[in-house]
Amino acid sequence: MASITSVLRPDRASIALLLVALSTVFMSGHDRGSFYRSWLHNAITSNHLTVAANLSPEHDFLGFRHRTLNREGEKFEWYNRFPIGGSLLVKAAISPFPDDLSAQIHAARILMLAFFAAAVVAAHLSLLRLTSSPAVALAATLLGFSSFHPLYYSDMVATEGSIDLFAVMLTFHALVVFIQEGRFRQLVVKTCAALLLGWHVYALLLPFIVFGLAGEWFRGRGRPWTTRLAGLAGSRHLALGVVAMAFGLSVLAFNITREYAALASSAAFLAQDREPTLADLPSFRSMSYRLGWDPRFNERHADTLAWRPFLEHQFRRAGRASLPYHRLRPEDRWADRPAWKAWGIIVSGVCAVGLVFARHRILLATLAAAGFCWGVLMRHSTAFHEFEGMFLVGLPLVFFSLALLQVRRVSERLVGGCAVAALLVFVLSSLQMNRGPDENASVYRAMLSDFDVIRGIATA
Repeated sequence: MASITSVLRPDRASIALLLVALSTVFMSGHDRGSFYRSWLHNAITSNHLTVAANLSPEHDFLGFRHRTLNREGEKFEWYNRFPIGGSLLVKAAISPFPDDLSAQIHAARILMLAFFAAAVVAAHLSLLRLTSSPAVALAATLLGFSSFHPLYYSDMVATEGSIDLFAVMLTFHALVVFIQEGRFRQLVVKTCAALLLGWHVYALLLPFIVFGLAGEWFRGRGRPWTTRLAGLAGSRHLALGVVAMAFGLSVLAFNITREYAALASSAAFLAQDREPTLADLPSFRSMSYRLGWDPRFNERHADTLAWRPFLEHQFRRAGRASLPYHRLRPEDRWADRPAWKAWGIIVSGVCAVGLVFARHRILLATLAAAGFCWGVLMRHSTAFHEFEGMFLVGLPLVFFSLALLQVRRVSERLVGGCAVAALLVFVLSSLQMNRGPDENASVYRAMLSDFDVIRGIATA
């Protein structure tokens, strides 16, 4: 009897129901291995698959997406701007299928879906700790992840997609454990491991460290300011920031140093008899425009990058991120409805007010602010990449958690009904996404058959 009771514990039951719901994201009705989603989705998928496939000891595990042969010899277009961890995982997934492009695409997509599912589970475990209610945690998690961006881009093969989303949620869970149990070492280890998978982790760490240091400063009111500064200098929040920054810069320096060495030894630069400069490094050029250092890029896109249209677009993304995909019409996939901006502002305002009275306000505020934080700091990149809407998921997670906690005050049974409804919403949203139009699938099927012909000729 005791074993049956332990199996039916509410927290375990909520995780089991979550896994059942997540199984639907793997139920795609599209052809195996097809680049079936158009625009940025298939472009990034093909790009990252190429980079991962080219990782090898021969090229010092430096990723490249293009190689040409001209009078100056071989010329590589290096793609080395992200931590290598995600690309190595994709490489491991596709390695068993060296001669089957369709299988490689399929394996990489399954890997992305697995990381998406892991990100959802990590978010649920975090909310389970913060709300102390399996029903609230289950409902908030499913509603938060049932919107367009996470479901649509869940299988996009890219290190800054589902893998990076998992890294963010893994770090958030480590932050929750740290605040509740004081386990700083596990926080540092998980943060460094997450930074090997993606840079979006910094979007979470920055507000957490700022909020944490601000809280410590105000708690020291009445003490001399020198004492308060000394306390901040010894703060674990500051220590976390220093370690994360040092580790991230080490990863970036490692990437850039290897890229520099590869370019310096390439036939193109040897023929020119000169050393590469920072401006020659593809990773540095990418950083330049992403961080707003490229004046020509800024001038060319001045209208899009202006603060007012950019923030309006962010709020529209936030509004759509807070609506289950099941409630959207097919034509709303790429629409930019004005009502979404209003809804995004409302959701953000409710979270801001609700967090004043919430427990664990620093953690919840960190989760809610992470997407906006990244969007603002990296607006020269996020303004043009719609998949960045995935990382606004923290806002609806907090919004639905706060709303459901109020429902719980009224009735525990009612919040249980909300959890069942959220389960249905997520499943219907996921299945509706999978039933979406097979965008340009015939073109990509033809492309795959062309690759088979090319391989056949090359091996004949």
